[in-house]
Amino acid sequence: MKNKIFLLSILLIASFTQTVKAQSENSLKETPWLSKQRFYIGGTGGLSFGSVTYVEVAPLVGYRITNRFSVGLNPKYTFIHFKPVYNNGYITQDYKTHIFGGSFFARYFILENIFLSGEYEVNNFEALVALPNFGGFEVRRLTIESLLLGGGYFQKFGNSGSGFSIQVLYDVLQNPYSPYYGIPVIRAGAVFGL
Repeated sequence: MKNKIFLLSILLIASFTQTVKAQSENSLKETPWLSKQRFYIGGTGGLSFGSVTYVEVAPLVGYRITNRFSVGLNPKYTFIHFKPVYNNGYITQDYKTHIFGGSFFARYFILENIFLSGEYEVNNFEALVALPNFGGFEVRRLTIESLLLGGGYFQKFGNSGSGFSIQVLYDVLQNPYSPYYGIPVIRAGAVFGL
């Protein structure tokens, strides 16, 4: 009996998923390629103060190829300032940098509110680079590539494709100087259909 209920549940979910997919794929089928209904704008931002000052502005513009699949561009500016801090007899170095970057992203909705995401991102910033033989550090401007993969949740409001999203990504390239080295990337933001 449990196997029959499980099988019936799987068939109902599959049927519902296919119906939702067919409806959503067809809703843009008749829409012209350069119609404003295919475009959306939005972005994310961040702000914190204290021993670390962090300011980020990251607008985005996206294009819906279908209701489930979209691509877009996400330019970004970030300012970071680590103030000197006394820690166990050692004073950290004062460090400031302006990060200029951006990404090309793609999103695919596997369910109505759940999406997979991939971003190719390039950032240019001044980094503290360790010198050989314990020679200390020097500041160098670096350009670092990241390939961020993950997924997220999107909560729609209205019928224009507007909503809020939160996603978790991981940089699979793992360059030691990447801003995302060894940590997951959590982003939240809003998008607005045109």
